[in-house]
Amino acid sequence: GNLAAADAGRAAVLAAVLLQAIGKVVYGTALTAVPSPFFVFVSFSLTASMFLLFARKGTGEPAWTPLVVLNAATAVTFLCFFHALKLIEPAIAVAVNIGIGPLLAVLIAWRAAGERPGAHRLGVCVGILLGCCVLCLSALQGSGFSADGSRPWLGLAASAVAGVGTVLITVASRSLMDRGWQPGAVLAHRFYLVIPASLLLSLAVDGPGADWTLDLWLVLLGVAVVGVLAPLYLLQFGIRRCDPYTVMVTMAALPALTFLIEGASPAYQWSWTTAGGVLILTAFLMADVVHARRKTSRSASV
Repeated sequence: GNLAAADAGRAAVLAAVLLQAIGKVVYGTALTAVPSPFFVFVSFSLTASMFLLFARKGTGEPAWTPLVVLNAATAVTFLCFFHALKLIEPAIAVAVNIGIGPLLAVLIAWRAAGERPGAHRLGVCVGILLGCCVLCLSALQGSGFSADGSRPWLGLAASAVAGVGTVLITVASRSLMDRGWQPGAVLAHRFYLVIPASLLLSLAVDGPGADWTLDLWLVLLGVAVVGVLAPLYLLQFGIRRCDPYTVMVTMAALPALTFLIEGASPAYQWSWTTAGGVLILTAFLMADVVHARRKTSRSASV
């Protein structure tokens, strides 16, 4: 029973990461005319409706601070991230977003608990920063895009802000789960700010409106379901059933996976600089995950 549940969990996490990668590339390829706040509004209205219908039970004790942080971080993360996808190629946006996590974790541990990072952790941080620098260089060259990448600095900054938001989402979610909240309930109650904020931004955004054909609506809804709703559900399902190590390794593979899937899109060209940056970042992320697992298994066997 446990083995089958763990296998189902691994499959769910892998599927979530694969669908996220596909969703990001299709979004960057086929939805360039759609303002990013409107995409966020549609996809999270759908996602919130589903989770409020099926997973709202299981709230633990009321905790306003983590709930407010969770809602604010969700809004900032997704609005920034989908805006970044308009400006830089998906593999770079994903890599910078994920790379911020370990750097921030070291800073938080140092500031909050006075915990100095060990040599391995510092090495990983330097490696991740190196990978991010190569990716910044790639974005500034406009590489990866068939058309010239516009305002790459803004795209990189938006990805980095989304990365900080992702860490805050993790911290706030963990805080709620420690208070007895079920993962489904956490997901159901995290979209109260992102929906009105994205709607207001959609109404405020000037610029060329999309030519709203039936095909464009279908692509928009398809990417919202495949790239946002399904991965969020599958991750929630998978995280409950398999070990954190598997989740971390699979998530660390997201930039490389996104880069490979870009190869199937006419909107992106092969870029050696991006390939190098993604490779460096993935190698150090994996090294960090493997080291953390060894440390855990050593302390468990003591």
